[in-house]
Amino acid sequence: MKKNWVRDSFVLSSDDLNRRVATGAGFKILGIALRVAISIGSTAVLARLLTPADFGYLAMATVVTEFAAIFGTFGFTNVLIQRRMINRLQLDTVFWATLAIGTLLAAVVFGLSFFASWLFADPLVAPLLRVLCLTFVINSLDAVPWVVLSRTLRFRTEFWIQIGTVAIRTVAVLAFAYSGMGVWSLVVGSLVGSLIAVVLNFVCVPFRPRLRFHLPLLTSTWRTSSSYFGGTMAYYVSMNLDLLLIGRYLGATSLGYYQNARALTDEIRARIAMPIQSVLFPAFSALQTERERFQQLVMRVGRLLAAVVIPIGFGVSANARDLVLVLYGEQWRPMIPVMSMFGLSAAIRAATAIASPLFNANDRVSLSLRYNVIGTVLLVVGVMLAMPHGIEAVAVTVAVISLYSLVSFRVAFALIGLSTRHMAQVLGPPTLAAAVMWLATAGLREISVGWSTHASVLLLLHVFVGGIIYLITLHLLSRDYLNDFRQAAVTLLKPS
Repeated sequence: MKKNWVRDSFVLSSDDLNRRVATGAGFKILGIALRVAISIGSTAVLARLLTPADFGYLAMATVVTEFAAIFGTFGFTNVLIQRRMINRLQLDTVFWATLAIGTLLAAVVFGLSFFASWLFADPLVAPLLRVLCLTFVINSLDAVPWVVLSRTLRFRTEFWIQIGTVAIRTVAVLAFAYSGMGVWSLVVGSLVGSLIAVVLNFVCVPFRPRLRFHLPLLTSTWRTSSSYFGGTMAYYVSMNLDLLLIGRYLGATSLGYYQNARALTDEIRARIAMPIQSVLFPAFSALQTERERFQQLVMRVGRLLAAVVIPIGFGVSANARDLVLVLYGEQWRPMIPVMSMFGLSAAIRAATAIASPLFNANDRVSLSLRYNVIGTVLLVVGVMLAMPHGIEAVAVTVAVISLYSLVSFRVAFALIGLSTRHMAQVLGPPTLAAAVMWLATAGLREISVGWSTHASVLLLLHVFVGGIIYLITLHLLSRDYLNDFRQAAVTLLKPS
């Protein structure tokens, strides 16, 4: 019964975990496919209704809003997910704490908007921020419903919430863009999406906050929450420093090219790897005391994730030219080399994404923070050195530095007794198979250019042939992946 969902979330359960994880992952993957299809379709339309500068202006504003967003929950929701047992008072406390933080952040961003024009040397950013600041108050409202859904692994419900939100937001953005609102269509669409998400969360999750607050919860988890916050801060710097520098020194148009190339490739991590993280975090937390089951689940999930995201990233890199021309049009040609490099870096980062829930589930957030800080420092230095040479040089630098994620991936494996050999078993075959696919696609392009003048036809041909080559090569290198997919399908389809 839905009325028991909140009570069910009080204790993490490992009962029937394989089926629950498989079901959750199944709905995540289905949601990913639908959201990516919607995103690609809407992007193709928006790229013709808006200019590169419109996307660049929103990216400038996002640098400020994402900085404020890292304070949003201060890690309180992650603390609740990681704990084996929680209670209703803790849920109420986190709700009011996140709402207070969200309201404060809205006020801070509104104040920062008066300095944004100086920061980016462009007056349009300030009014955008004064509207976008409202999202902090709105987004803070659904923190606890998200905790309930995550702890109870009710990803079917989350799937419908996300699809409804994406669909309504997309319709709103396209309608406003078609009416000639320019960059404001993206801003208003963001607000509409935030409001819809809150409404759907509270309709679906039977949580109603009570007027009570337990300060000792916040003080007792301060150290862990601070580590989560520090990791989020490092992530923010790594994801936004390049946008800040490009926006200030190269202008909105160059930033538009760069951000759209990165946004499309970030779909691999944001739409696939990070949603899977939300399934794995509570699942890993439930297995903290069962080492052998923990290792088996990590290896299986690691192989499945790598087998999916690595070829997608390499495929985006190999087909960057056709993707840009088909989705964006001729005016977006300068983003082709940028997208090619970002495809490779996205493959690496997405394939190693399970390191984060491993650190969190083992309550080693502070260790994760240290490695994140080192990676952020490397990225900061690299981007600043590459900046004078243009956006292509920055993209190459980001791709090279993304290899550092393999270090934290290895450390996360060691936390549960897995070695470098296990890491190679997870990442090696998909990477080799994807490299073969990349080379085959490049060779095919040399001989297929005379077959058709339509970029869309060539794109479909190259993707189809590349996919077949990848699957054959992967199966020749290792049969573990086919067995993993077969087992996942059987578990998913087995009656509960």
